[in-house]
Amino acid sequence: MGDILDVVVVGAGWAGLSVSRGLRAAGIRHMVLERGRIGETWRAQRWDSFHFNIPRVLTVMPGDRYDGSDPEGAMSRDEFVALLEDYAARHGLPVHPGEAVIEVTSAAAGFYLVRTASRTLGARHVVVASGSLNRPKRPALAREISGPAQIDASDYRSAAALGPGSVLVVGSGQSGGQIARDLIDAGRGVFLSTGRVGRLPRRYRGRDLTLWLVEGGLLEVPREAFVQPSGAVPARPLQGQPRRSACNR
Repeated sequence: MGDILDVVVVGAGWAGLSVSRGLRAAGIRHMVLERGRIGETWRAQRWDSFHFNIPRVLTVMPGDRYDGSDPEGAMSRDEFVALLEDYAARHGLPVHPGEAVIEVTSAAAGFYLVRTASRTLGARHVVVASGSLNRPKRPALAREISGPAQIDASDYRSAAALGPGSVLVVGSGQSGGQIARDLIDAGRGVFLSTGRVGRLPRRYRGRDLTLWLVEGGLLEVPREAFVQPSGAVPARPLQGQPRRSACNR
């Protein structure tokens, strides 16, 4: 097993690389284990035309800042993956790609055993930065529908990969809205199934809404202060310009 590391970080995405950079700056011995490549989920579970729903000026890593000419534009999937790779290289982060964590257990000596397919590592601390949205979840009703072909948003890449005919997109959040727009741009007939989630304008008083939320301190509010125990977020409509379609990015 070798020496015991101070920290093992699981996942080399936005969060995992950010933690690694902080650990390296503090001189803490650690290792980042990634099941695939840096930013694997962004590579393998995003469609070809994917764009972030926050502006470029906020799509930055710790210690970096955006100095480009399009601060309120939206970064694409490939641009963000390149950003992650560049960040890891610039800071010399100890990322070990292609090494999925199979199991984490507590050892009698008071540290953790982190097991992969090829080895077992000892660590005093483990940071799980694998994300919470990388496994599709379908409602039970989907199993009762046997007619049309069904795919999850994480498997969608482009309209060209789908069979002929119109497409029903279920869900009008970030993923559903963008996928519906991508299909419309490809000339497909689209039905967008929406829910009762409250809507906010994409822009407010000439600026991207996210910038107002940051300046207003909303992103500093603890999750338990505005998310109900059920996981629901009460709708709080923001008054201003007419609301745009969920398809707009």
